[in-house]
Amino acid sequence: MREHKRGVEFRWLPILAAALVSLALVIPMLAPTPSGAAYPSSFRRHQEQYWVWYAPRSWIASSGKYDLNISSATGTLWNKYGYSAVVCYNPAAWFKYLRNNYRDTAGAGFGIYSKPLSRTHFTRIGRIKQLPKARYGPAYFRQKLLWTGRRKGSGQVIRGEMIMDIFAIDSFGNCAQRFQTRGAPARGNAASIRLLRLVQSTITQRNL
Repeated sequence: MREHKRGVEFRWLPILAAALVSLALVIPMLAPTPSGAAYPSSFRRHQEQYWVWYAPRSWIASSGKYDLNISSATGTLWNKYGYSAVVCYNPAAWFKYLRNNYRDTAGAGFGIYSKPLSRTHFTRIGRIKQLPKARYGPAYFRQKLLWTGRRKGSGQVIRGEMIMDIFAIDSFGNCAQRFQTRGAPARGNAASIRLLRLVQSTITQRNL
């Protein structure tokens, strides 16, 4: 990995096949760390085929081996988490592609938010940060964003946040990406986002 004067950038390495083969190495590096704090009394253990998470009893999820979509019973509170192997793209180019893809497909629902949205846009695009090498390795990059949109039909304003990571997983040019997005109605949004972050922190993986 290297840094350029115009910003941090990965060397371009067209090795997606090799990255997919090494996916087993990605899994333990991407698993979020459960919160050390006690769970609220309203939280219950939820178990999927590949995931365990804690949230209120009525909350539901859909999942695959590499992604987990959690929502409140009505779908108004939404937390999406996923990861995969990826070619070692320039972080700025990859983050731009990923965030714009989620924005442009928001009208279908079940992506950036659980329900279809219109007029979806980013209200804040944070700068790309390289995370501490001692904890995350020599090439781990993150960008955080805030977004907003309106529920189709009702016009209800939804606000949320997105966190995107891309990083090296070995010295052979293999990389991976991690993605989180969560959203909730504008009314009471700060408290809802804090709750969704707490749910995110409880996620662990199983049967890998």
